[in-house]
Amino acid sequence: MSHQLNQISPHVYWLTPDSTTDRPILGAVSGAHGSLIVDAGNSPAHARLLLRELDAAGAAPPAFLMLTHWHWDHVFGTAALPIPALAHDETRRIVAKMARLDWSDEALDRRVDEGVEIAFCRDMIKAELPDRSELTIRPPEIGFSSQVELDLGGVTCRIVHVGGDHAHDSSVVYVPEERIVFLGDCIYDDLYHGPRRVTTNTLLPLLDRLLGYDAAYYLAAHHAQPLSRAQLADEAALLGTIGRTVEQVGRDRAAILARLPGALGADLTEEHVEIADAFLAGLALPVVQSVM
Repeated sequence: MSHQLNQISPHVYWLTPDSTTDRPILGAVSGAHGSLIVDAGNSPAHARLLLRELDAAGAAPPAFLMLTHWHWDHVFGTAALPIPALAHDETRRIVAKMARLDWSDEALDRRVDEGVEIAFCRDMIKAELPDRSELTIRPPEIGFSSQVELDLGGVTCRIVHVGGDHAHDSSVVYVPEERIVFLGDCIYDDLYHGPRRVTTNTLLPLLDRLLGYDAAYYLAAHHAQPLSRAQLADEAALLGTIGRTVEQVGRDRAAILARLPGALGADLTEEHVEIADAFLAGLALPVVQSVM
């Protein structure tokens, strides 16, 4: 697997993702009192790689771990990070439940059959961790209901619960001095309830909220590069146009696709159609909770 540690600002580092086994971005905010690690990765090996890279880069020693949400690829590395961990109360609840589960091949296959897990995650888990007999998932010790702020010494981390279609427990890390936001997966689709889906009533206010931060860059966990403020604003505008068109037209897919070129002022692309289908799926299932 190929990863690279990047320093985006004097205090902020990020490790590139790898889609081979669905490894997300891992991050660190380094201050005079220590570093906040953002997400634990999808295996102990993933977490240990981040620690080695941070040490080589001269970052401050890890002091805290923060989990952006409960999904496996962000929490399976917790046991390799022996530092206090914090997360939203709902993330803590679900990770504690995950820690008690059987993660054998047979148990994973059964949970996919029952609709509790999805085939994509099962397959990526097996690829990243063929042997899970020693897997230990450590639930966060520290919880918060809305937000919490950490002073790392010369740099501040505001950890805020924002929710989202992808995972209702999602939180972000805003670093005001560096004008950077770690997004985790909060802007992505819901994968757990049939076709990929997003909803206008959740996604569009979330994007407005994120753009309300005085931020220059946004780090989304499965994007290969940071999003500039202008790029996120452009993405929000595109999603808003498509989402509102779907909402106005309703469940007639042909009518939606017929109206979109005029709304967008451009010919339809495959990406536009995929986004429209995700919003269309969201109309059929507007409110969901975690499957865990």
